[in-house]
Amino acid sequence: MIQSRASPDPSPTSSSHPHPAQTVTQIPSTQYPLEPEELEDNCFYQYIRSHFNQIFAHSTVVCVPHSRSLEGLVLTKDFIESHSFIASPYYQGQYQATNGKVISIEHIIISTMGGFREKRTVHVTAEELVYISNKKIRVFMIERPLEGEPIQQYRNPNTITIPTIRNSRADLEFLAFFPENNEALNELQITVGKFVSTYVYIRGFNTYTVDKIIHIYDKACKTISQKNNLFRDAISIQSEHDHFLELVENVVMGFLHEKIWIQSLRFFLQSQDTYIESLSKAYAKESITLRQYTVSYPIAEMPLSCFRKAIVCLRRVDLDVAPLPSLDDENVMPKDQPAFTPLEKLACVKSTLDLITAAVDRYVNSLSVDSTNNGKKQY
Repeated sequence: MIQSRASPDPSPTSSSHPHPAQTVTQIPSTQYPLEPEELEDNCFYQYIRSHFNQIFAHSTVVCVPHSRSLEGLVLTKDFIESHSFIASPYYQGQYQATNGKVISIEHIIISTMGGFREKRTVHVTAEELVYISNKKIRVFMIERPLEGEPIQQYRNPNTITIPTIRNSRADLEFLAFFPENNEALNELQITVGKFVSTYVYIRGFNTYTVDKIIHIYDKACKTISQKNNLFRDAISIQSEHDHFLELVENVVMGFLHEKIWIQSLRFFLQSQDTYIESLSKAYAKESITLRQYTVSYPIAEMPLSCFRKAIVCLRRVDLDVAPLPSLDDENVMPKDQPAFTPLEKLACVKSTLDLITAAVDRYVNSLSVDSTNNGKKQY
């Protein structure tokens, strides 16, 4: 939930409040005009909530640069952390990030202090309160980032393109194709081996396990981007950067899948799996129709055969222990293989929903064509 702070503007519809205009002259202004924007429309806010919501939720103060000021910048995890803070336990009015950077806030002025490459003073244009459960997070909308400068967007014709379809085996083969990644992959396999040999699931210690996996993942991303110029050039573009993070995450979770999900969690989740399976069998036995699910006509009349592709696709999430088809078989695509990792399972669910939507569209369109041919009213 987002709530605006009390504002000199008495308008009940005001979603954010500008601070007094006379103080703006104290701050170096930006070189481009900034149009007012709502917090929900800000690209930084959208990105942190969709990609790094855990960082946002753990913060007490988040600085959100204006979308216009972010053009040409890549929103990395370090950049996000450099704008997310908790109150300093030592100094009033100061706030520190998890990466060690410190800012001070005085009225509508935010100044960078320790950890930043340069000292900056930025103007707060508005303040919002965002509530997550019972926690209040102060969100300051600022005129420009606390660090970083836009870079010239130039696409080198030799720059690689990061694959967008996730498959842990194919993703690993893509990384291994580049000799510059050998060191990073060797370190990754050693680190994963140590984790696998020492990991024991203990109820209540999930956060510690997640932190360990994130550390493995962050180290692999950092090493690859430092050692491989092709990857470093590619991820200077936001979309490629996001695909790169997904690819490395998928490789890491592919390595850990057997230990975490098969050897550890399956036993603890077996009762839930059994319950869900019993529900599925009960529904199948009763042959409940779409109409009984209150689905409207004509979709309620769709036969089960219309959803065969969607059913086959969704079953991929339960094939964790099935033998993998060989990638050497040209008839088998990565998207047709069992979904192992969280990203693969999410993609599988999305594909299932897309297939259901496509099946409904085809069915409704076929009825429309039939009614037209028969001279009846179209649906």
